[in-house]
Amino acid sequence: MIESMKYEEIIKISKDLKQLVAKLEQIISDDGPQDIKDFISTVEGYSKYLETTVQINQDADIALQELVNKIH
Repeated sequence: MIESMKYEEIIKISKDLKQLVAKLEQIISDDGPQDIKDFISTVEGYSKYLETTVQINQDADIALQELVNKIH
């Protein structure tokens, strides 16, 4: 968990954002407004950030559990 959200919920949000980015990219042509392209890029980056954050937290959970197991 991160705060009050389960990892699965965060991954779902990340996947939803990726799908929205794909739809927006289909709608916006290569010569579309730069502001929209920047927005799409930001949303895509945030999606990747969420995935990375979940992975880091899951790895930390594993490492902490291994430490706890060694103590006991």
